[in-house]
Amino acid sequence: MTRKKAHIISHSHWDREWFLPLESLRFRLVTLMDEVEDLLDKEAGFNHFHMDGQMIMLEDYLAVKPAKREKMKQLVADGKLRIGPWYMLQDAFLTSGEANIRNLQYGLEMAEEFGQAEKIGYFPDTFGLYGQVPQLMRQAGFDTVVFGRGVNPTGFNNQVFDSAFASKYSEMFWESPDGSKVLGILLANWYSNGNEIPTDKEAAKKFWDKKLADVERFASTDEWLFMNGCDHQPVQTDLAEALEVARELYPEIDFIHSHFEKYQDAVKAGLEPEKLQTVHGELTSQQSDGWSTLANTASSRIYLKQANAKMERLLERLAEPISVMATEAGVSYPHEYLAFAWKLLMENQIHDSITGCSLDEVHREMETRFEKVEQTTMAIIQNAARKITGQIVTNDAGIPITVFHAGGIEATRTVELKLETDAIHFSEMPFELIPDELAKLPEQSFRMETSNGEEIPVVVESLGIHFNYDLPERKFRDSYFARKYKLTFTVEHLPAVGYQTIYAHPVAVSDDKKELTKDLQLENQYLKVEIAPNGTYSILDKETAVEVAGLGAYEDVGDIGNEYMFKETGDNLRINTYNSKPEIRVLREDKLGKTIEIKHEIEIPVSASATFAEEKRRLVWHPARKSHRSENRTTSKITTELTLNKHDKQLTARVKLDNRGDDHRLRVLLPTGKQTETHQAGSVFEVVTRANKQVEEWTNPANDNRKQGFVASGNIVVASLDLPEYEVSEQGDRLELTLLRAVSEIGDWGDFPAYEAECHREITAEFHVFLTDESNVNVPAQVNALLTPTFAIQHPSSSKEKILAETKDFAKWKVADGLVFSAFKLAKDNQPIIRFYQTASEPKLLNTVDLWRKSTILEETAGDAKNQFTVKPNEIITLKGV
Repeated sequence: MTRKKAHIISHSHWDREWFLPLESLRFRLVTLMDEVEDLLDKEAGFNHFHMDGQMIMLEDYLAVKPAKREKMKQLVADGKLRIGPWYMLQDAFLTSGEANIRNLQYGLEMAEEFGQAEKIGYFPDTFGLYGQVPQLMRQAGFDTVVFGRGVNPTGFNNQVFDSAFASKYSEMFWESPDGSKVLGILLANWYSNGNEIPTDKEAAKKFWDKKLADVERFASTDEWLFMNGCDHQPVQTDLAEALEVARELYPEIDFIHSHFEKYQDAVKAGLEPEKLQTVHGELTSQQSDGWSTLANTASSRIYLKQANAKMERLLERLAEPISVMATEAGVSYPHEYLAFAWKLLMENQIHDSITGCSLDEVHREMETRFEKVEQTTMAIIQNAARKITGQIVTNDAGIPITVFHAGGIEATRTVELKLETDAIHFSEMPFELIPDELAKLPEQSFRMETSNGEEIPVVVESLGIHFNYDLPERKFRDSYFARKYKLTFTVEHLPAVGYQTIYAHPVAVSDDKKELTKDLQLENQYLKVEIAPNGTYSILDKETAVEVAGLGAYEDVGDIGNEYMFKETGDNLRINTYNSKPEIRVLREDKLGKTIEIKHEIEIPVSASATFAEEKRRLVWHPARKSHRSENRTTSKITTELTLNKHDKQLTARVKLDNRGDDHRLRVLLPTGKQTETHQAGSVFEVVTRANKQVEEWTNPANDNRKQGFVASGNIVVASLDLPEYEVSEQGDRLELTLLRAVSEIGDWGDFPAYEAECHREITAEFHVFLTDESNVNVPAQVNALLTPTFAIQHPSSSKEKILAETKDFAKWKVADGLVFSAFKLAKDNQPIIRFYQTASEPKLLNTVDLWRKSTILEETAGDAKNQFTVKPNEIITLKGV
């Protein structure tokens, strides 16, 4: 008979910042690590300590005690300190696919510097898991993942075999949409099921009788897992004694002070695969009552999500691609500086940080970090762009401007640029005379042309005379005054991944300004948009004849939930704008297009009622809260700008609101034009199909979901970079996009006020609406390109030799519809890397001009070099240049 083995893994789940700020918890971390070092050195029977799967924990310790670096390396080399594979424990759905890959890459690199990484996918407290985890883990060389959420274990007394999201055992197989499969180990009794093991025999007997039974209920093998630790848990210094007591009490069981690689090897050796269930795709606690999915962390402190999405796109679609392009100008690829920027951003992507479910102090520090990430990333972008434009061969007429784009497909985009002319430097005349000298010059405007002389529509706004300065590479700063203009123009045929140079020609100011019309509709060759008196709008797609009306109403509801979960007030008081009479006017109409402004003012309750404070104080769990909305009112102002430019195939809505209310949620309501049973949403390296109607055991009235990039239901596609939460009605005929959620507490295990989560600030949100007849399989790629930022730069003066072309497309590949571009960067060996993911339902071809080798996400190649690749449905394909 096989002996049962109890694997005890010592750890501390380290939420870097949460109910305490970073530095308060760092103090506890240093104490913990000093004690761990002492135990690993001196305590017989204390053999291993698991560093929670994240390298930032070790990095934070060494920031205080750098002299301990070599000691930590020795403990890792000896197999005692178990580190990696992640740089930090991220939130899965609120970080991009590329961010998830960089997290693993940088974590493994750092772990290798210390000796070795624990080769297991570790997701102990991730708030739901995207469906492509098994594929990413397989590409990283891992065949086992450990996770704490997303699947319901049922145990041998409650068999459920017809659910895709429930498992009889804590062990199961987990399969990605592409067919990649890993062994999944669910922490069915949480990551604290072996915490604080008693040394007293009587207490130990009581402890182990319960704990052993709890694990046996779900285990499919005789290898049982006990996690000796919890959130910020001090290490158990008498663990060796506690395990000796356990061995004496239960001689038939082997109690092992273990680590995850040993445990996973033992489980795999004892598995009977035919007994295990396979779960498929994303794991978001779909088979539950719906009250603890933590989905509404997607809308807590929405301003954090907006900043994060912006920084990810700056890094992925500008800093990395432009840095590759700059190598042709002789610029070294900034590997270290990009890693610095990514790691700084990742400090904000930890699962209790980007989710917005921590103290106010934590999130105030995050805003400063985001600012630092932007400064760092823009320095990389501007340096590379200046070096490139300084070597582009240009004609002598006009002011050269280069626009960079890396959306993966050729695009037409409207671009803004601040242009300077007539600069007079302080070295040329006394600086106090320069503004008056510039003021003597005649007013001017600009005509814009491509390098082939084709005119580009442009709108010019004079910004007056401004001070500025240059920072030459080899000289002291050079100050000047210049005339500044804001140029807004449309560029067609931007390269898929590359740049295009255009020219601004100074011309005399014309008097062709037209009076704004009072025509409250928008129209171009593709769409016609009509505005109703209540501020809703209809869109007609001229190419497909699809039309959807009643879009764009707003609804405000009470929220007595917390930073984790939405809970509507007991009175179900909802206030919408269907019967409102907003102020509607044409805000802008020019050669580029047209913008209509809609101003709503609605009266909403100022907060929840007074009883809500008592519910919070008594720690009433959010589903049981019943408070109403206050009878006192405040005015909520919502300004919507609807824009349709001449080349747009989508309507862009920009919403501005100045929130002064508490305890509420604001959504924009978007009819979909038809009823459906399912809808689709962008996720991490996939487009996922989700059911509109939840399972029978789902009791939460809300069915909120998370998206990346877009959600499509019925006849509409709604694309947004930084509004990750939405809900689709059971019939699929209405989509609700969350713009703001204002709450006042963390709301987990205690009374933790977080009043700044009420978001008393100006919020600006943007989304785009497409109409579809469901025949366009390339919607994901089109949305991906639309949400890609461009970067335009006026050429600097340069003495460099002009060697680069005016326009260049680095995308020397051709992809079939359904393939979505994701990355263009250099590997550590300076070979180019490109990455796509496949969203079509059948295999697609990826053809390249140059030879490439197929690579893993860790940029390790295998197979022959070639220039045609067949990409399976839902496959993430990475290619490395030869």
